[in-house]
Amino acid sequence: MSVATAEPGTILVVDDTPTNLEILFDFLTNYGFKILIAEDGESALQKAEYAAPDLILLDILMPGIDGFETCSRLKANEATRDMPVIFMTALSETADKVRGLQVGAVDYVTKPLQHEEVLARVQTHLRLRSLTKQLQAQNVQLQQEIEQRQRHELALRQSEERFQLIARATNDAVWDWDLVNDRVWWNEGVQTLFGYALDEVGTNAAWWYERIHPADRERVVTHIRTAIASHETFWIDEYRYRRANGSYAYVIDRGYITDNADKQPVRMLGGMMDISERVRAEQELQRQYQRSQLFAEVTLKIRQSLQLEAILQAAAIEVQNILQADRVLIYHLRSDGTGSGVAEAVLPGWSAVLGQQFSAEVFPEDYRQLYCQGRIRSIADVEREEKIAPCLVEFVRQFQVKAKLVVPIIIREELWGLLIAHQCSSPRDWTDFETELLRQLADQIGIALTQAQLLEQETRYSQELARSNAELQQFASIASHDLQEPLRKIQAFGNRLQEKYGEALSEQGADYIKRMQNAAQRMQILIDDLLVFSRITTKAQPFVAVNLANVAKEVLSDLEVLIQQTGAHVELGELPTINADPLQMRQLLQNLIGNALKFHRENEAPRVKIYSQIHGNREQLTENSPDTHFYQITVEDNGIGFDQKYCDRIFQVFQRLHGRSEYEGTGIGLAICRKIVERHGGSITAESTPSQGAKFIVTLPVHQSLD
Repeated sequence: MSVATAEPGTILVVDDTPTNLEILFDFLTNYGFKILIAEDGESALQKAEYAAPDLILLDILMPGIDGFETCSRLKANEATRDMPVIFMTALSETADKVRGLQVGAVDYVTKPLQHEEVLARVQTHLRLRSLTKQLQAQNVQLQQEIEQRQRHELALRQSEERFQLIARATNDAVWDWDLVNDRVWWNEGVQTLFGYALDEVGTNAAWWYERIHPADRERVVTHIRTAIASHETFWIDEYRYRRANGSYAYVIDRGYITDNADKQPVRMLGGMMDISERVRAEQELQRQYQRSQLFAEVTLKIRQSLQLEAILQAAAIEVQNILQADRVLIYHLRSDGTGSGVAEAVLPGWSAVLGQQFSAEVFPEDYRQLYCQGRIRSIADVEREEKIAPCLVEFVRQFQVKAKLVVPIIIREELWGLLIAHQCSSPRDWTDFETELLRQLADQIGIALTQAQLLEQETRYSQELARSNAELQQFASIASHDLQEPLRKIQAFGNRLQEKYGEALSEQGADYIKRMQNAAQRMQILIDDLLVFSRITTKAQPFVAVNLANVAKEVLSDLEVLIQQTGAHVELGELPTINADPLQMRQLLQNLIGNALKFHRENEAPRVKIYSQIHGNREQLTENSPDTHFYQITVEDNGIGFDQKYCDRIFQVFQRLHGRSEYEGTGIGLAICRKIVERHGGSITAESTPSQGAKFIVTLPVHQSLD
């Protein structure tokens, strides 16, 4: 047989003799077969499972597990059981051959092997395997076709049976419309849903159409006729359908149109489902949405005013409109347990509660505690309510109350009062939505009341601040005139005493004059500093563009003598241009640089650095973002420093960390700095360690509105 006529396939050759494997590999490869080899049973089992050969040539006498055991395990494995196995062995006894066939081999070749015999047996069994697979595939296909036909026939029977079962079992109204003869069949659902007895149900479409709500009828009929005429397969619509008792149900109706062999519509199957509950739920959701919108509007109205009386009255009116209650009352509870209505909205014909004063007995302590914990009281009928105090029953009867809904108004965890809805005309079941809405409104009233109280406190604070500022201005006026005049006289007469009678005075008298002059000078400096402090806001200049570098140079020029006296080294870095009061910026830098020069360590020359950096994103620093970016201006020295725990104290008026005998000054300079910085919308702080110098950091806006 030539190579061209050989049967293709993959063969696994298993033999423990390498020479046999080599001979069989060359021989069978020459005939177009793909050859896999294994030298023992274990390897053969593994390769057979993952390579899935078409045929296995298996030696019997091998080390480890022999061929018989290997074949048995191949046949026991579902993945390899169908692979044909041909034994090739020197064992020629009939018993060996019988055993080989018993363990599952399909053939037996005796060694020494004859190549033509091996080839013939291999090709024969491969053809048999191929034919077997084809037959199996055909059988599977035939069986599938038979099963499919059986399923189709069963489905047809079941479909008709199912339709009949569904039509009888469903709560929907199922209908079957013969379009050719205009005959309509209805199931029992037409009685269950709509109350029509089957003997009174019409058998044509006209009976059906007549019971569609007049406002929906033309639309529904037009849609059905259009679907039929357009050869559509499906129709669906929602409409109102009249029940036997005259009321209307909301239904969703679906219909499927079937055609005959000529593609003409002949039948329409459908069902009507009652969706009245769903529609009512959707309508209720819509009403709740509208109420929520109204709640938002009410909240806005309540929060728009910060006047207490206006807040409460607006709340009462809006709540009464939302709940459609006969009366809405806002009740304020005093600390002694008494209370009164402070706002009310009541319909005509019902008594007003506003202005009535109620004793503590009307609202017992245990009730107050419960409401303070968030209790909500809903009473549908006060005459039938068991858990209600007798005094409260008398109270509600006095004002014709039949039902009530009460929620607490709590401010800062304290019970301020109650938001109460009264129904006077009849009992009323309050819904969860109404209860939750009233609770939310009470929360909003509490927030608004808190804001009103805060505004009142702020107003009092503003008035106090204005009064304080007026007193400060008055003091500045007194300091400018009344205090300065006697001080000048003290200084003038002190100078005259020293000039005319200096020689006549004793050493002690001269010392007294000197001390008096020094005290007057310190008093003069103190008054000047206080005037500066008081005028930071009252006598301030408008904000303009100020080049801080130029201001710093002018300050250093003014301090030139002090710099020379102390041997100071001052390093001036880059400083920005900002919107500021130029005089106050000069004052700020002069105080900070002056302090750095003044508070230097003994026997060590002062070193002062003045520099700045952007506090924010440099790329975003534009004219269009005036309120979001700042510069930090730092004045750093190597002076005596201070303990960081005194950082806040040094910026207060008259606060000094050292005595006047050590360092001169009034203790107002840094307070002036802080007030200047705060006026410019900035901040000032300091970082220091004793004997390690100090760093004063001023943060100022890059841009701000001009005064």
